[in-house]
Amino acid sequence: MPSQPSKPEDIDTKSIISMQELDPSPVTDTPDVESGDYFPSNEPLPQHETGFLIPKLGLRGHRWDTWLTGFQKYSTYPPTAFFILHLANTSLIPLVTRSVPASEPYLLLTRPVYQAPGIEHLVLTLPILGHVASGIALRNIRAARRAKLYGAETRAQRDKLSWWPRMSLQARSGYVVAPLIGLHVLVNRATPVMVEGGSSGVGLGYVAHGFARSPIFWNVFYVIFVAASVWHFVGGWATWMGWRVTTVRKERGSQKGSLEGYLGYTESPSQKKRQRKMWWIVNGIAAVGASLWLAGALGVIGRGGEGVGWEAKGWNDMYSQVPVIGDWL
Repeated sequence: MPSQPSKPEDIDTKSIISMQELDPSPVTDTPDVESGDYFPSNEPLPQHETGFLIPKLGLRGHRWDTWLTGFQKYSTYPPTAFFILHLANTSLIPLVTRSVPASEPYLLLTRPVYQAPGIEHLVLTLPILGHVASGIALRNIRAARRAKLYGAETRAQRDKLSWWPRMSLQARSGYVVAPLIGLHVLVNRATPVMVEGGSSGVGLGYVAHGFARSPIFWNVFYVIFVAASVWHFVGGWATWMGWRVTTVRKERGSQKGSLEGYLGYTESPSQKKRQRKMWWIVNGIAAVGASLWLAGALGVIGRGGEGVGWEAKGWNDMYSQVPVIGDWL
C-alpha cells in the first residue's frame, strides 16, 4: 500500500528548531550560512557596460542588515559615556561621601554636560531609540530570510523560525531595560517638566525623597533596573569584542539533526573551556558592577530620607502627578 505524502505541517519539528540556532549576530565567528557565504559562489563577476569585470568588493556592506548592525553597535557609544558618568554621580561619589547633600554638588557639576539643550537627545534619546529600532528591524529581516531559506510554508512553521522564541539572553535583557528606562525618564525628567517647567530641582534628594515615600516600589524597581541595565551593557560590549556569552542557549540533545553538525561547527574541549572562562569573566564583571551601583544607590541615596519645607512639598506634587502610577508613589 503506497504511503501517504507528508503534509507541510508534518515537517520534523526538531529540524526546524535546530535550524534556528543559525540566527546571525552582530559578531560572528562563522560564515553567514543564510546569506550563502559558507558555500563558494559559482556566479560570474558582474560586468560593466564596457565589458570589464567588476569584483564584488564590499558587496555585503551594502545589505540592510549590515548597515543596521553597524548602527546598532555604534549607537551604544554615547549612552556608554553617559552610563559611566551616571555611575559616578549616583553610586561612586555617594559611597565616598556617605551623604546625599554632600554628593549633590557633584551631580550639579556634571549635569550641564549631558542636559544641555540638544546634547541630551543627541547623547541619549536618539541613540537609544535607534538602538532598539535597529534591533527590531534586524530580527524581522532575519526572520523573513530564515523562513524563505528553509521553505516555511505554514504559519506554524514560520512561528518556529520567528525572532522571539529563540531570542538571545542579551536581546531579552535589552527589551526588559527599555520600558524601565522609560519609567525612569518619566519620573525624573518628563514629570518635572510637565509640573514645574523644568528639572532643575530634581537631584539625588528628589530620588531619596521618592524612596522614603514608596520604599518597597523603588527598591524593587532599582534592583531590577540596575541589574538588567548593567548586565545588558557589559554583555553587549563583550559581544562587540567577540566574547559571545549571552547568545541563544542550545537545547539539550539537539545536536542530532542540527545543521551546525552537518557543517562541521562543533566545539572542541578547549573551545568549551574558553567559553566557560569568558562566561565567568563577563558575568562576574556585570555582577560586581551591579552590586557596586546598588550599594551607592540603595545604601546611601535610598536611605537619605524625605526632604523638608517647600522643597519636599514640590517633590510631593511631582510624584503624585506622575502619569498612570502617581497614586502608587
